[in-house]
Formats: sequence, structure tokens, C-alpha cells
Amino acid sequence: MSAKPGCPEHLPRNPQAVAVGALVVARAWKYDASPHWVVPGLYLGSDDYGHWVHQPAGSLVSRPGTAHLAACDALCLFPSEGQWIATLYDDPDEDFDVYIDLAGGIGWQQMKRGAWEVNSIDLDLDVIRSHSRGTFLDDEDEFEQHRLEMGYPEALQRSIRAESRRLLDAVRADAAPFTAEHRRHWLERARTLQRVG
Repeated sequence: MSAKPGCPEHLPRNPQAVAVGALVVARAWKYDASPHWVVPGLYLGSDDYGHWVHQPAGSLVSRPGTAHLAACDALCLFPSEGQWIATLYDDPDEDFDVYIDLAGGIGWQQMKRGAWEVNSIDLDLDVIRSHSRGTFLDDEDEFEQHRLEMGYPEALQRSIRAESRRLLDAVRADAAPFTAEHRRHWLERARTLQRVG
């Protein structure tokens, strides 16, 4: 994606032998190699859609210049293929239900003591299902600004826009893995892990 320092390149898309309960740090970058969000979680396992990570309520979520504690439990899905990362929230009082970041350069690397890191390049566009606003595409203005300022290649722009349309259709249709049933399955696994731990 980018030859500049920042998001490590050529990392495997799927990790090998991640232990259930292992720390997974999601580290996002922008296309110009500047750091973006850092989100920790615990590995739950994988299925046909990708790798599932639990972000417990109270987890520290940070990026340069700001940080907060996660208000509720959430699931992060790092897909085995595709240019996106999804967060599914577990709180009916939270306005966001599904939040999908369009992203490239997704790759896993092992850290010390059994932990893992997932790196990605945030490409601005977000597909969101909101309790108050329905399903919509967000941050198109940011995408337009950054594609010019950071020099997104034409092929990347086309593929990200096409991916965002596919995801909009999938979320509007309540297709797996964005269904409440699929979310309940992985949240129950997270709660089982918490009880055992």
C-alpha cells in the first residue's frame, strides 16, 4: 500500500495458531503513514468470515491526541479477505450497531508473550448501521480530501468505493456476519472465556 514507514507491509492476512484469549492489538495507520487508532482485545477464534476479537467494556482506545474507555462490549471482525474491518456493538443504548472501516494492508504479526498485532491502513470511508440514522456511508468528504492530499492510486479508489457499496448492501440486507444471531454466538463465546478466566 504505502512505501513510507508506518503500517508494516507484506504481513500474512491470516495468523497461524492464535491462542483463544490471547491479546490482540489492532493498530490502524493512515495512508500517509501517520498513526491512527489503537484498539486492544482478546482473541475468540475464527469462522468462515474471519477472525473475531472481543473488546471488553472499559478497554482503552486511543489515537494521537485523544483516548477513551470503551463504553460497552464489542466484537471486532478481521475478515479473511476484503478491504474492511468491522466492529459490532453489544449495547442497545449505543447508537452504533455496526461500524465498518474500509481498510487496506491488513496483516497479522506475533508479538511477545503470545500476543498479536493486526495492522491496517484506514481508508476513511465507513459503513455504519445506526439505531437513529439507519444504514449509511460516512466520511465521504474525508475520503475525497485524503485521496487528493495523500495520493490514493486510482485503482485503490475504485476498489474501496466498490467494496463500500457491497458492504452497504450486505448490512442493509442484514446478511451474515452482521446479523444479531451471529453476534450473539461470538458474544457468548466471549462471556464463556471471561467466566473461565
